[in-house]
Amino acid sequence: MLLTLLSLEGCGPGGPGPVVVFCSPDSPRMRQAVQGFTANLGAGPVEVISVPEFGVELKERLRQVRRQRPRLLVALGTPALMEVAQLEKRIPVVFALVGNPYFTDAAPEPQHPELHQENLTGLATPAPVRAALQQGAALLGGGTWGLLYDPNDGVAAELARTFTREAPNYRITPVTAESAAAPGDGPALAGLLAKGARVIYLPPAASAARYAPMLLQMGRDLKVRVVSSFPEGDPKGAALRVALDYRQVGEEAAALARRVLAGEAPRDIPITETQPLRVEADDTLLRRWSGYPPPKWTPKKYAPTKEPRTQGGT
Repeated sequence: MLLTLLSLEGCGPGGPGPVVVFCSPDSPRMRQAVQGFTANLGAGPVEVISVPEFGVELKERLRQVRRQRPRLLVALGTPALMEVAQLEKRIPVVFALVGNPYFTDAAPEPQHPELHQENLTGLATPAPVRAALQQGAALLGGGTWGLLYDPNDGVAAELARTFTREAPNYRITPVTAESAAAPGDGPALAGLLAKGARVIYLPPAASAARYAPMLLQMGRDLKVRVVSSFPEGDPKGAALRVALDYRQVGEEAAALARRVLAGEAPRDIPITETQPLRVEADDTLLRRWSGYPPPKWTPKKYAPTKEPRTQGGT
């Protein structure tokens, strides 16, 4: 558990209790969002609590938070929102860093963002799959693109469905492969190349951290072009990176929180979709691709990496 108490400059509206930011799971992208939120809220003190996605700690810490009677509860991350929406019906809630809030009990359907739990409003932040396909097709062209995903990671499986559904809109033929453990990642990537994938998309799923270093090394070695939406780690090896700007997501959540603290009722604020992007092309890598054809890929050069402990998220 990570527990931080931050005192911010400025005075917010009166009322009992602090502003509490309840986060799950902890990750670099979550910390970026928290930094953006706390830097731009302008009303303190703010208590930031980060808990694991799984286990009893999430429920227990939320019970403790509710006993504090915060004047505003900010839920960051899908696991946090699922728990908060289920249990809290009175304290004002603002959520963010949630790809799809419509299966969390917060709101019934995306066609009506104005209909949601009365004490709650927030920002939907879908993964930038469409943006990556659009930008990537404009830079690298269409053809066959591949994606590797872990079927046991619900976020990864959903991103794979989005990739398959949206790719034809950009003259891209999608091919996918499944791998549920590190030893299978190398052969699965080789299988995508055998199917003719000239570009491989690296999605922003937690399980992608397992094979991201291997895939990006392939990109650096000119084995395949990589388009990445994965926000963590060294991006070198991706010809194009189209990722969410998580600090800006936090800043936008702070602007929404200020509205609620100023007296707007959450029930009157529709859920809003936001997708601030960071788009970066590797010009050096692209120049190398333009001058040299990719050599054949040899799987033995890419030994499986040790499978890390990963947590889900947006």
